[in-house]
Amino acid sequence: MKRIRSGNRYLLLILGLALVLNSCVNLRSVNSYSLKSTESLKKFEEISYSFAEHCLDRCQFESVQDFSIKRTAECDCKLYEDADKAATTIYKRLRGYFEALSALTNNELTDYSLDALKEPLTAGGFGSIEIEAADVNAASHIATILLRATTDLYRKNKTKTYVAEANADIQILLKKFNEITRSNLSGLLDFKKERLFSYYRELLVDTSLSTYEKAQAGREYYQELSAIDTQQRQIEAFARSVDRIAKGHQELYENRNKMTAKEFKELIRGYTGDLRNIISEFNALKR
Repeated sequence: MKRIRSGNRYLLLILGLALVLNSCVNLRSVNSYSLKSTESLKKFEEISYSFAEHCLDRCQFESVQDFSIKRTAECDCKLYEDADKAATTIYKRLRGYFEALSALTNNELTDYSLDALKEPLTAGGFGSIEIEAADVNAASHIATILLRATTDLYRKNKTKTYVAEANADIQILLKKFNEITRSNLSGLLDFKKERLFSYYRELLVDTSLSTYEKAQAGREYYQELSAIDTQQRQIEAFARSVDRIAKGHQELYENRNKMTAKEFKELIRGYTGDLRNIISEFNALKR
């Protein structure tokens, strides 16, 4: 009888250990997703264009056309600088959230810098972007969640609570971030292409220019157009990664009580693979 009881204890111990190991393995898939999401978001820092840069480009272009050359460009770009600041604030909130998620799923304390949380998101229109009250509230709530994460209020077995509390706000911020990059920033590059087209077309019909000068102008135009196309392809790749992060996190939220299921592991692994491929695509455009 004692042997049977002893055998049962060993069996229960083995089953318990198997459950723990299975849980760790499946949380590892969430950890991989959050790490790859963080890596994808960091590509924002590598996008070779900004709202303030657009403002300076336009201002300097207009000065040259007017033959107005000064020691310093007199460009009022405050609204565009504020647009960059708003985009950066959203980026830092999102990056911090996924960094904390990767730490939690690896059973580590988060070491997120609280300095970034001091930068508030303000509602209003900044150049071509519009920050709404819902965006401000979402950024504020994520900041609160990050503070909890750094003070050890989310620990073992708290990953699903962390995800559940954050999902609605993460979706709002990811949607806004996508809009800022794919619509607003890329839209400014469309404007730049139209401006260059008009400028170089005028040069090509200018009878005072020689054939050689017109050919040179044509080459310059296509070089600039190619550079802009590359920038827009970078932005589009980045925006697609934001899409996949959002959909992956929604799946994470909807399946938060099934994180140890094999089916969930396969599901979240698909999003991680998509992000890996998009990162490679983005990097190839920098060469």
